[in-house]
Amino acid sequence: MSRAAILKVDDYQQETIEEAFVKGIQLLGLPENFFKNKKVLLKPNFLAPSPVERAVCSHPSIIGAAASISAGMGGIVSAGDSPGLGSVFKAARSCGAAEVLESLGVPLVSFENPVEVKFPQGVICRSFPLARPVLETDMVISLARLKTHNFTGYTGAVKNLYGCISGRHKAALHLRYHRVEHFSRMLADLFGLIPPALSVVDGIVSMEGPGPRGGNPRFTGFLIMSEDGVAADAVACSLVGMNPEKVLHLKYAGEMGYGVHKINQLDLVGDSFQQLQVRGFKQAPGSSFSIRGFNHPLVSRFLRNLLISIPDIIPEKCTGCRVCAEHCPAEVINMDKKAYINQNGCIRCYCCQELCPHDAVRLKKSFRFSKP
Repeated sequence: MSRAAILKVDDYQQETIEEAFVKGIQLLGLPENFFKNKKVLLKPNFLAPSPVERAVCSHPSIIGAAASISAGMGGIVSAGDSPGLGSVFKAARSCGAAEVLESLGVPLVSFENPVEVKFPQGVICRSFPLARPVLETDMVISLARLKTHNFTGYTGAVKNLYGCISGRHKAALHLRYHRVEHFSRMLADLFGLIPPALSVVDGIVSMEGPGPRGGNPRFTGFLIMSEDGVAADAVACSLVGMNPEKVLHLKYAGEMGYGVHKINQLDLVGDSFQQLQVRGFKQAPGSSFSIRGFNHPLVSRFLRNLLISIPDIIPEKCTGCRVCAEHCPAEVINMDKKAYINQNGCIRCYCCQELCPHDAVRLKKSFRFSKP
């Protein structure tokens, strides 16, 4: 039975976070030699350069605690990511993580120079272009921030591994697996290929609303730790009122035997689940709409176009910076003085909304039932 530690945490003071980490390790029953003489790669979420108070990136105190404790237990620690926008060094500086890592002597590496890795047991994706540092480590620790996600509904420990794919290869996978069912299957396959040795979901300050970048920070007051990343996400989802069964990459990973996504099948230890439950947590407006069961391509396309939110440019906010156009997997964003999205070719991946540095992309329903 997978075990998940629930820890009530009220602030990001370094001492507080380190105490929570130590308690979590003890609750999980990890042995003293868990990290000893192992190459430990910390995988934070450095989505894009952003100040720490926006809750976009992993908090520097979380990264610092994971680094100092794993090193203190004998690990050889490094950290790395492949941001959606900008360099890993710029993203780490913007949120304060670079300074913390430097103070601890932990190198920060950019996930470049991909290596194509075969995964024959994959359900939908049987090879991945993984960053070389991921392949050269003994264990990965997923350090995720609890956030809503306009495409997958939720992002945490499992989806955080998508950053192990180098650079523009992420856009290529978005284009290949543009339906949420297929993209979620791919995420489950990726998790099967590189399961983290330890997963941490930071729900001290989470992001609600139109995440994973444009949402609003909200104090939720907990930290989740587990050797099972699927379980960690399932607990985090449940605490903020999301059903893990509806988060397809968790459901698929659970069904494939890579973890446990059903909360009633988990061994929950630590602080009270009931006392830490969050009410009224706002979901992402573009959250995934599944059209499973409609196998006819014309029917599924019609329903997709009818019911799934579409990205829309806000002209008064658009500066013509070209970030959306340069990162559009389908290459359907044209630029003049402002951006323009060709909706006929849009695959609804929401990369434009996720990466726009000016919050100039909103999601709107393409169809609404009229009120009586």
